[in-house]
This record gives sequence, C-alpha cells and structure tokens, in this order.
Amino acid sequence: MEKRTIAQAVIEVLREAKQPMTAAEITQVILDKGLYTFNTKDPRAMVRGAIERRAEGIDRKNSTEIRLFKKLPDGKYQLKN
Repeated sequence: MEKRTIAQAVIEVLREAKQPMTAAEITQVILDKGLYTFNTKDPRAMVRGAIERRAEGIDRKNSTEIRLFKKLPDGKYQLKN
C-alpha cells in the first residue's frame, strides 16, 4: 500500500462519500479502511487539524496556502469546489 498523508486520506474519504462529513465520521472511515496509521491517542484531533490547516475561511498560524476543504456552518467538511 502506498504511503499517504492524512489530507490525502481525507480527500479519498470525502470523494467516495460524495457528501459532507464530520471529522469524527471521516476519522472512522480512515480507521475502518486502514487508509492511514495514526501514532496518537486522538486520531480525530489529527484529522481535524489536517483539514482545518487546509480549509477555506479558517486561518491558523500553521495554515497552508492551498485550500482543499471547506467547513460548513453545521461543522461538517467537504471538498472545496
């Protein structure tokens, strides 16, 4: 299996789901499908951080220039169109 980043795993999950999902839902699919091996006690926090660093409209000191995701008002995430 190829080594992917958390962000790549999130993209794969959201593309397959074809609908917005919460960080908890995304994390569960990543774990269920073995898309990424987490070395932490709180994988959901890592997933949320990876998404929000790359999310449109969320500016953190560690945000990336490339925005791949969008956070919706209900707290779910989707791929940026």
